[in-house]
Amino acid sequence: MKEYKTFNQQLVILRKRGLIVPTDGSPKRFLEQENYYNVINGYKDLFLQKNNSGDRLVPEAYLPNTHFDELKALFLFDRELRFLFLKYILIFENSFKTVISHEFSRKYPKPNSYLEIKNYVDNNPKKVLQQIAILTKTIHDKVDKNGAIKHYIEDHGSVSLWVLVNYLTIGNLAHLYDILIDADKNTIAKYYLDKYKKQYNIASMPRFSSEDLGSALKVINLVRNKCAHDERLYNSNFGNIRVSNIANYFGFNNYDNKKIIVAIIYLKVLLDRNYFKKFYSDLRKIFEKYQKEFNTVKFSDVLRIMGIELSDLQRLQ
Repeated sequence: MKEYKTFNQQLVILRKRGLIVPTDGSPKRFLEQENYYNVINGYKDLFLQKNNSGDRLVPEAYLPNTHFDELKALFLFDRELRFLFLKYILIFENSFKTVISHEFSRKYPKPNSYLEIKNYVDNNPKKVLQQIAILTKTIHDKVDKNGAIKHYIEDHGSVSLWVLVNYLTIGNLAHLYDILIDADKNTIAKYYLDKYKKQYNIASMPRFSSEDLGSALKVINLVRNKCAHDERLYNSNFGNIRVSNIANYFGFNNYDNKKIIVAIIYLKVLLDRNYFKKFYSDLRKIFEKYQKEFNTVKFSDVLRIMGIELSDLQRLQ
């Protein structure tokens, strides 16, 4: 276990490692507010000297002339990204709850049909039962508390899916979507494809398949969790996300399908046109706000870590 250090002692260590830290007290006040670990350990990597193999020097040393305010700027930049993504992911989440509940209920109108194993895929009964158990537990946990579930149980004897989805996370919904039969998945994916074509007034675009929507739900859930738990977002690595079909349509020929750019591409398809327009505008404003805050590294280096080239990003306007 590392020995406890006061804020002043921590700042002395940073200066010894080559970081320029003002002595006016502002860095100490900032770390007292935001936590040394979150700011320094979370965002220092971009500013550390590396050997020829790309590994940090031991002991750590900052790039020449690195200023404390650069780490602070990267920390605040990432926070604003999280706020922005969470805002528009919640908007999409509400849309998806509406679509999946109404499409499922339209096809399976019987009360509690979402609790019947026969209405889901037949090749993975364990996963189906796990998801049904989650739905059942959600009802059980809320049935004695004031709210819509209690009201529906007492007045109607069952809970409609369009009510129940309001108590589910986007992760729950992603798993629920995953166990739907292919025809039902395709119906939901087609809804978003048709909406996109109508709102952008285009006759055709590559098929937005159920697999594409499943991948979108995966990355959106990962991004939402990072935003909700105040974790680093800008340098996230989400693993290989299926996005080539849609990315190529928008002219992204050189992109990293592990980076945050994937979420932006999918939000272009999934959000209503006006919402994406505002999301895009707000994102560019954040970029403009912070692009001159870095001297040791280039802001383009930050964007590169996000998988973003501004020339490509403009294709999503």
